[in-house]
Amino acid sequence: MNAGLTNLDTLKKHLLPSTLTGEPRFDTVIQTLGLGVAAWFDQYCNRRFGWLEDDTMVFSGDRPHYYLPRFPVSVVTRVEMRYFQTDNWTEITGQPINVNYETGLIHFGYFLGRWPLQVRATWSGGYWFEPLEPDDDGYPSDAPTLPADANIPPARAFLLPNDLRAAFLTQCQHGWDLRDKLGAGLADKPKTQTDLEDFKLVPMVKQILQQYVRYQLS
Repeated sequence: MNAGLTNLDTLKKHLLPSTLTGEPRFDTVIQTLGLGVAAWFDQYCNRRFGWLEDDTMVFSGDRPHYYLPRFPVSVVTRVEMRYFQTDNWTEITGQPINVNYETGLIHFGYFLGRWPLQVRATWSGGYWFEPLEPDDDGYPSDAPTLPADANIPPARAFLLPNDLRAAFLTQCQHGWDLRDKLGAGLADKPKTQTDLEDFKLVPMVKQILQQYVRYQLS
């Protein structure tokens, strides 16, 4: 079960004492926290971290290139375009003519057309982590199979980096520590048990994320 940048079992073991890891009472809250922190990381770094097959992005065609937000890239499945909203998508043969799999840059060699021509790219990429739970069929799962292409980075480049995993777990821990898990705040002074205004990026987390920020806007 996707809980952000890890599965729910791993996140629970990080946040809960060993006596409570088998307790499902907090599962929904913990998963929501993990998904929220992962989305926060995506927004902060201007990219999409988690592995996804056949992700799509629609952008204007008045450009010779585009930076796909989810990378590293394993394969660009197709590039399509349409001019009117009511048109069907039409695949462009032979595009993109060049791909930087490490950075997500796809290059068309020329401007595909004038605005408001729309282009839709479909690709697979991002960082992979174990999505299954220990009691799921097929656990542990295999990492995605990469195409036999010498231009694609090695398989290890698609694994979630250790420092990014540590930043994710640390930020989730910070949010979990701030939460009034037992409802004690109902009989206490406001903000004594929980103060979500303090839920900011931990300095160590911010430092780690700096190297993952994407500054390209298109």
